[in-house]
Amino acid sequence: MFSTIKSATISGIHAYQIDVEIDSKRGLPMEHIVGLPDTVIKESKARIKTAIKNSGFDYNIRQYTINLAPADLPKEGVYFDLAIAVGLLICNDQITVPTDTFFIGELSLNGDIKPVKGILSICEMVAKSTIKRIVVPYENRNEAALIKDITIIPIKKLIQLVSLDYLTSYTSSTPLNLKPTQSPQDFQDVKGQHVAKRALEIVAAGYHNILLVGPPGSGKSMLLQRLNTIMPPLTYNQAIETIKIKSITTATHSLTPSTQRPFRSPHHTISYAGLVGGGKKPLPGEISLAHNGILFLDELPEFNRQSLEVLRQPLENGNVTITRANQSITYPAQFLLVAAMNPCPCGYATDTAVECSCSIHERKRYIKKLSGPLLDRFDIIIEIPRLKKQEYSASTTTSETSKTIAKRVKAAIKQQHQRYQTTQQNGIIAAHLLQKNIQLSSTQKDLLGHLIETGKLTNRSCDKTIKVAQTIADLQQAPTITDQHLGEALHYRQSLSYLT
Repeated sequence: MFSTIKSATISGIHAYQIDVEIDSKRGLPMEHIVGLPDTVIKESKARIKTAIKNSGFDYNIRQYTINLAPADLPKEGVYFDLAIAVGLLICNDQITVPTDTFFIGELSLNGDIKPVKGILSICEMVAKSTIKRIVVPYENRNEAALIKDITIIPIKKLIQLVSLDYLTSYTSSTPLNLKPTQSPQDFQDVKGQHVAKRALEIVAAGYHNILLVGPPGSGKSMLLQRLNTIMPPLTYNQAIETIKIKSITTATHSLTPSTQRPFRSPHHTISYAGLVGGGKKPLPGEISLAHNGILFLDELPEFNRQSLEVLRQPLENGNVTITRANQSITYPAQFLLVAAMNPCPCGYATDTAVECSCSIHERKRYIKKLSGPLLDRFDIIIEIPRLKKQEYSASTTTSETSKTIAKRVKAAIKQQHQRYQTTQQNGIIAAHLLQKNIQLSSTQKDLLGHLIETGKLTNRSCDKTIKVAQTIADLQQAPTITDQHLGEALHYRQSLSYLT
């Protein structure tokens, strides 16, 4: 007897349809799996056979050939357990199921259906196919319900497949609503640092990378940790793409889906693979987990230099490609890079109250951990000073709240969307859109040209300065970039050369 069951596998963040073909005939009792399966799939034979028996089904001792088609696509993981079990039960005349249904799930020895990673990518693939129905583990139901226009059939046990009515009567309701997560942090908590707050408002409005330099305790980390509170929530498509990346690395079925942007803050001891991605089976790193959100690197010079240099390509292209001997996988990595650092090893090179104990050689060696091309990727580089007495004593109740700042950010972003007719912001627009939509006066062009000629700016940092100036204009709802806007943007482009 022959049966074909539809299932799926994951490669990167993309899912691909797999047909599980099973042929049953008399012969030497065995189960033979072909079609480039990995070790996990090969070992599933004993697990599936035991699950079938413990679920109360009969298992005929025959020769079974199980083919995972297409045969040239490598398959891995536990995604096919349920599909193979269904195919075997059909061959043994134990059940009948609709042919227009995908089956995804891992089997335990007692016949329970266990959740799998990457179910969101699989459901998205199902939504794009001609078949709109999928059987998923019960614990994956909320994650699967994020995808529109498909019928989701969550099951807990293999024995539930006996009832055809159960499979045909369940119809998924309206996709699960994504809700923003309220953060307890607020910009009102930060005392003083008005220039830094202004810079972070520009960062949120234009999606600009920023580096804060200052002595210990000046509030660098506190400021950057509140950046998320003034940024707009994720759109539906952005949220789905973000959860897809997280879904293949962690068990997301136990999490509450949210439109809050990711905020990743890896420790400076993180490995190259942990930051960028990698492993025998290439998995996304922190830069991909921060996709559509924020990557916060505290104590920037303490990070491995090789890892930092790799950030240059994702910052330009919005993705990262991980290549191994047998495969090459590209993950999205459109993140906002925010970083903080001390001006020197002791931290007090720019402090007006504490004397620096570092030698000139130590300062130079510390700063040189950051290459020029990497610093060129930052749109804004500013110094954060020590807090003053009157700022520390002042009440924070008169400071602006994150909610107030977020309203201005939202209005500025709306203006950018109208200008470019896309969902992109000033910080990440393409060069041709920059030249087409942002106009400078001849005096402004002469000034920038002079700064490039004298080595104060590079061509890239010049473009970034123009983008920052445009964001400042958008925050003021100004029609064009004025000299004041450009001057403020240049002020936020400080050099670190004075530290050496």
